[in-house]
Amino acid sequence: MLDRQQLRRQMRQRRRALSPLERAEAHREFARILSNKSLLQPGRRVALYFAYGHEADLRHVIDLARRRRCLLYLPVITHFRHSRMRFVRYAADSVMRVNRYGIAEPDPRHAELISVRRLDLVLLPLVAFDARGWRLGSGAGYYDRSLHHLREGRRWRRPKLLGVGYECQRTTQLQPDRWDVPLDGILTERGLHYFKHSD
Repeated sequence: MLDRQQLRRQMRQRRRALSPLERAEAHREFARILSNKSLLQPGRRVALYFAYGHEADLRHVIDLARRRRCLLYLPVITHFRHSRMRFVRYAADSVMRVNRYGIAEPDPRHAELISVRRLDLVLLPLVAFDARGWRLGSGAGYYDRSLHHLREGRRWRRPKLLGVGYECQRTTQLQPDRWDVPLDGILTERGLHYFKHSD
């Protein structure tokens, strides 16, 4: 079995191998699939992300969510050294800044911060996922630290967590770390699939 770093390299290579056409078609499919679901309702608080590198891109989903009058939030890095981030309100007129990775994010000095527990839906980027709902991230730990309390607090109100990726990122079985939070579902170009968790 590959260790996490080896698996990340393999999956990133698969992701990079997708052609621009395959990538663009997948991005349109993400929005088409979600347009037929009830997840993006007016007033729903939805956290998304701006794709970094070859991550699955949500630009069409963002457009759809805006048309559906959802309240949108983006992750904002608040501490690089300790890999901490918060979710901040994002609108068409948001004051934006660029973080050290080159990713645009709303300036938290000019926008509302929201607790993870108040979100209805979080769409997460990933490097790999398996059939049980475990996600392998980039390794920086930003989402792990922001969401870890949801694993212990399953009885609390929690947002629905949907990983977003390409089918080529599917792997047989991931060994989760103790701080990992299982996904509720996965969105790929082939559809939206929900996982059943024993807890």
